[in-house]
Amino acid sequence: MLFALITLIFWGGDPERRRRRHAAYRIAGVATAAVVPGSFLASLVPWPVLPHPALLLYGIGLAWAAVIAAIALAGPWRRDPLGPPGFIGAATIAVIGLDVITGSHLQLGTPFGLSALAAGRFYGIGNNAVGSYAIGGLLCAAWAGSATRRRTGSRGQAVAAAAAVTLFTVIAAGWPQFGAKVGGTIAMLPGFLVLLAGLAGVRITPRRAAIVAISGVLVIAVFGVLNFLFPAATGASDIGAFVGRLLHGGATGILQRKVHANVSSLTESWATPVVPIVIAATGVLLAWPDRLRLHAVAGAMRAEPLLRPLLTAMWLVAVLAWLVNDSGVTVTATLLPFALPLVFAIVTGFYERDPASMPDVGGNARTAPPAGRRANL
Repeated sequence: MLFALITLIFWGGDPERRRRRHAAYRIAGVATAAVVPGSFLASLVPWPVLPHPALLLYGIGLAWAAVIAAIALAGPWRRDPLGPPGFIGAATIAVIGLDVITGSHLQLGTPFGLSALAAGRFYGIGNNAVGSYAIGGLLCAAWAGSATRRRTGSRGQAVAAAAAVTLFTVIAAGWPQFGAKVGGTIAMLPGFLVLLAGLAGVRITPRRAAIVAISGVLVIAVFGVLNFLFPAATGASDIGAFVGRLLHGGATGILQRKVHANVSSLTESWATPVVPIVIAATGVLLAWPDRLRLHAVAGAMRAEPLLRPLLTAMWLVAVLAWLVNDSGVTVTATLLPFALPLVFAIVTGFYERDPASMPDVGGNARTAPPAGRRANL
């Protein structure tokens, strides 16, 4: 609705209105996504024990979001199309990752954190945050890799920079004493591998696709076995407990319960059946942007070759987050309001960097001015 309102306010095809519309899209996308890390930072103030706690929580969270968005849009990276979204991603994984490493003190009771009423867990990363956390990691890794390659000209250093972000994001999410998030880690690692392959210029063959597909399961298996064998060192958690039940033949009931919960998530509300349709449609749009006349997306992909593997990785995480979590499609539903505004911000960023060569984000291809006349840009 916000982006539709912006379109109506700046309706028109003349260059100045188009420029204002795209600038508003970018600001709105970055500001919307900044709400996620801002909501966690609100817990730096002990709002639950103060008068009007709900007002304090949302007020302080929005204030932090405004600060994060302002830094993202005004920093030295502002002219980089991946810069402001990448900064939002960096802020998201830094806030959530460092919080779970230090005891999850910012999570309880926050909109995207852990619920005291549901009482599913009181530490680590919850289902409401894991999707945004994974997308934030991908954006930060893409930004780090792209900026490093531009600065150094080295593909190897670019991959190393993105791999460092990947390592932090995955360990903070999956390590039993930190995030302890099984499904989320399984979902995010294949996305990171697709992104790293894109940075390295490596084509995804069927054999490599099989490795990508099982990568998250293998990493969680390693974490689980270590936790089972060395619980005092890694911190006892349900990951290690599941390995113990698997070894002693008691894991079938847990798996059946999780599969049932995943399938049941499709009927939790009137909106949840729509999410798989959105995901399927998004996959089609990413596969054939030119055929479907998504000129702005296609133009941005041509301007930045890394954009296609980045968007593919984001889509892959959204699909896997639905399939491998017991909360099912609701995990993807909480991911979309974070990811889609940032995609708008990225695409409009390419338009603002070079408006003469990019089509309108609304889908209209730009045409060159007649000979002898200058374009009024």
